[in-house]
Amino acid sequence: MTAIVLGNFDGCHLGHKALFDALKSEAKKNAMPHLAISFNPHTRHVIQEPGHPELLTSDEEKKELMEFFGIPLVLQRFDKDLFAMPFRSFVEEFAIKKYGAKLWVLGLDQRFGRGGKGNAEALKSYFPDLSIHEINPVLFDGEAVSSSRIREALKNGKPDLANAMLGRNYSVCGVVVHGLGQGRQLGFPTANLELVPYKLLPKNGVYSGAASFDGQKHKAVINIGCRPSLGNRPVDLEAHLLNFDGDLYGKKLTVELIARIRDEVKFENVEALKEQIRKDILFCPLMNQQGIEP
Repeated sequence: MTAIVLGNFDGCHLGHKALFDALKSEAKKNAMPHLAISFNPHTRHVIQEPGHPELLTSDEEKKELMEFFGIPLVLQRFDKDLFAMPFRSFVEEFAIKKYGAKLWVLGLDQRFGRGGKGNAEALKSYFPDLSIHEINPVLFDGEAVSSSRIREALKNGKPDLANAMLGRNYSVCGVVVHGLGQGRQLGFPTANLELVPYKLLPKNGVYSGAASFDGQKHKAVINIGCRPSLGNRPVDLEAHLLNFDGDLYGKKLTVELIARIRDEVKFENVEALKEQIRKDILFCPLMNQQGIEP
């Protein structure tokens, strides 16, 4: 007998955290183990098309966050067969038989199964032996926190709003790879990240934030875009770590976005670009009040 929650949980935001807290609480009351079941790939990548929506959390990031929350996680492979499974078969064969569900924690109006016919009322009607616990949505500015609202905030260059709904800074993780060395030539070396597929990058521009690796955390100026002053390239993310001089190639770097400083623009010459980068670096600590070292 297991207490479960079920969903994509993209972002592991404050609404999801409320589900996880309720799951732990109800499982403890009923003296049973608890489990979060998430899907891989994202259900809409199968139902609609891969990459839509872009992801707030990769599978690795999701695992790390769930471990931090104290929630055992299983990534269930999602495919068209599972999508086509009738609601009652989905519950019987998947939730109850496969995962031993006895108690199910759901968000208000949460739906699942073919045609979205699965909800709390349907579960109560068809599966009276299954305990159902519903929770109200978490609100931000009067509306429910959701992954789609967070994506919209990031795409509009508003990491502060996204972070408020996430309950943490939005982050992008990746292995540091070799770029063209243009940042170093300018005197401001940057770490270029190899991004996981379908990871959401916020609106192009320059951001203040932080970069972490090997237990170290440094303030950082982050550029997202195509670097129009240096010849234009595909959109990517690069971070200049303040007060750091070392080799990061091959290391896993986690970049947090705290505030947006400005748009990405094309400068008349390299000297104008360098002067603006100096201003960005000076501006970064003013916008970053989170006590990040150094």
